[in-house]
Amino acid sequence: MELYLRDNDPTRTVMLEASGEELYKTDTPRGGATSVVRFQRQASVGLVSVQIGKVESTTHGGSNLVLCENGMEIVLRPPLDSEWAFVGPDGRPYKWQLMIRYPVLMLNDNSLTPIARYRRAKLGIVSRSRRAFLEILPAGVNIVDLVVVTFVSYAKQYLLPEASSSFES
Repeated sequence: MELYLRDNDPTRTVMLEASGEELYKTDTPRGGATSVVRFQRQASVGLVSVQIGKVESTTHGGSNLVLCENGMEIVLRPPLDSEWAFVGPDGRPYKWQLMIRYPVLMLNDNSLTPIARYRRAKLGIVSRSRRAFLEILPAGVNIVDLVVVTFVSYAKQYLLPEASSSFES
């Protein structure tokens, strides 16, 4: 499953399927918490949006991530080096790790089973252009909401500060 980002900022975008159907939306008001919303079709009322997560920055550089469907709060510390570990609502350990410039979510156990990976957009100068996308691998199909919410939090902490510091220099 691939979720394409309409805009290249994971904290302010709509995530689409290859068919163009909108599945998720992220929004970050200036200086505020990032909300993650899932769109779902219901026969009686049509398209409904459900908030599935909220990412709040903390004063010590980490994030509080609230999974809205089950009320679970995950406190995420700032990433150390290139990996970011947490325990999901299913009790399993996960980690986002930067591998060759691309973040990958994997199980944080002996198997290191890949769950998802993010591919940045390409401009198309040397190769074909493409939109940025979050690829959900078969092991992550049952936890797509968790993948999306933790990816947005990881991007807010790790990917976006990198981009803003490169623009300043």
